Amino acid sequence: MAPSSRGEVGAARAAKAHVRQMVGGDSRVNGIGLTKLERSWAVKVNVTDDTDRPELPDAVDGVPVLVRGTGRITPRAG
Repeated sequence: MAPSSRGEVGAARAAKAHVRQMVGGDSRVNGIGLTKLERSWAVKVNVTDDTDRPELPDAVDGVPVLVRGTGRITPRAG
């Protein structure tokens, strides 16, 4: 990973932590992660229902925020 890429992913991780604080405990949120968006990183927030999503800005700390409906996520029996 190039030095600038490490800086970008570090900024994205910090933004992810900030987003986690913003939506912590919101039952509509299934998960929060990082994803590549073109040539940069973005925070991805998975929600149960794409039509009922938390209010989030388009970017946090300069990092884009994507909200995507995934449906209800349940553990599979192993």
